[in-house]
Amino acid sequence: MRISLFVILVLLVLVISSGGLAFAESTYDILIPSGASDPGAPFFWSEKSTGVTTGEITVYPGDTIVWHNADTAFHAVTSGIAPTTADGTFEEDGIFDSGFFTAGKSYSRQFNDLGDFDYYCSLHPYMTGVVHVVSNPGSVQTLDNVGSGLSDDGVGFEVKYILDVNLQRAVHVNPDDKSLTFAISGTSGNDQITFVLPEGLIENPNAVFLDGDMVEFESEITSSGTKLIIPITFDSKEIKIIGTKVIPEFGILALIVLSTGIMSTLFLTRSKLTLFR
Repeated sequence: MRISLFVILVLLVLVISSGGLAFAESTYDILIPSGASDPGAPFFWSEKSTGVTTGEITVYPGDTIVWHNADTAFHAVTSGIAPTTADGTFEEDGIFDSGFFTAGKSYSRQFNDLGDFDYYCSLHPYMTGVVHVVSNPGSVQTLDNVGSGLSDDGVGFEVKYILDVNLQRAVHVNPDDKSLTFAISGTSGNDQITFVLPEGLIENPNAVFLDGDMVEFESEITSSGTKLIIPITFDSKEIKIIGTKVIPEFGILALIVLSTGIMSTLFLTRSKLTLFR
């Protein structure tokens, strides 16, 4: 029984680990369609998941691209610029080269470095494309109950952000200096963070401080709130956003709670005084 439980635990760890790796890195398939060897063909590449036929694709570090030859002719995927000179001189850069591969075969390459990688078919130089490798912006994440102790309903607000690491759950809300302060948990590989801040939480965010220094940022009003794009560095720790008001409305529910608290305090005080008479 103990051995069986141990085996199950090992299998679970392997499954979870494999799932994590599969999620972190993606594979993209580009088809070289039938007839691509003809310079008059309507297109020479077709990205499987999007149908884009320009040969241009954007991926993240660690992603893999597989080029499949569905044509009857040989093709190649060679990094560099297709020949443009009169004598047809190739301008290969030596980063990658599939060599010639025939119908039904494929060539794959993992891209780990950031940058733009031009490629073409050395047999058919009019077949060109570009691989753009950009920083992974991370995923959309949510901070719940921000400012719950100050909001009318006591629930607080939902703040969405995009980053490759987490923000700390505790957000410092300061109505006096009209600011929200967020802390980054760990080292980020991104050069920016995106926030969507509800209007009920902060109005007109107009200044941002990164680790105490004021930085420029992009701002856009959306149906969900104010979208901010803020530049960061790999070792950034604290982001302070200042607006014209933070949790501006001291609403009816808050007044009722405050009034109830005051009345309870007065009642208790009066009761104590009566006992001492």
